Amino acid sequence: MPRYINSTDKIVFSYFAAICKKEFTYEGKLIIPKPLQVSPLIFRDYTCPSHCGGCCPRFSLEYLPSEPRPDIVTILPHYVSVNDRQLLLYHDAQTDHKDHHCRFLDKESGRCNIHPRRPFHCDFELIRVFIGKKQNRLTQQMFGRGWQFLRIDNKRGCLCKITGVTPRSVDEVVRKLKRLKEWADHFGIVHWLNEIIPWAASGPHTQPLSLVTKEQLIKEIKI
Repeated sequence: MPRYINSTDKIVFSYFAAICKKEFTYEGKLIIPKPLQVSPLIFRDYTCPSHCGGCCPRFSLEYLPSEPRPDIVTILPHYVSVNDRQLLLYHDAQTDHKDHHCRFLDKESGRCNIHPRRPFHCDFELIRVFIGKKQNRLTQQMFGRGWQFLRIDNKRGCLCKITGVTPRSVDEVVRKLKRLKEWADHFGIVHWLNEIIPWAASGPHTQPLSLVTKEQLIKEIKI
């Protein structure tokens, strides 16, 4: 099973924690921003072979109210607390079945049956976030424990591979970052995406994008 069974936790503690400029609270927990580096490796492409499904275990499926979602009875309104405000999401906890894989994974082909309406946390892969002690990093690379992922043939190891940069991969990165911005805006997060998206759209780049607030810079100088 994945580290984050609740996908909103992954979005907040990983993605939002990396791109936020100002601190915020989620379910009473304080997230403090750090300097952010966006790696030029974020523009790389990757393969997604059929008959795998390794990255599709059973975890909660989350949608913004404005996003198209599957019309099934298990997707229900769900509220989360952000900065002491209650925000509406739509949520399928997938607690009504015990299959290792997501309910929407086709067990014959290894393909997603709702791919055009896939949740954001599925769509955002393989963009990876690394939360460091002093700096966070945004890049694109393979799953850290992809060798352990269970495929539809009950063998271990995801079949995807990282490939080179293409015009399509650059466009996909920009699209995913824009969807991340929609989520961050819905949550009221003060973020770096207004700086990151234009940089990504003018890519690919060979040098990283480094982002730091004045407050973080002053704190670093004092230290």
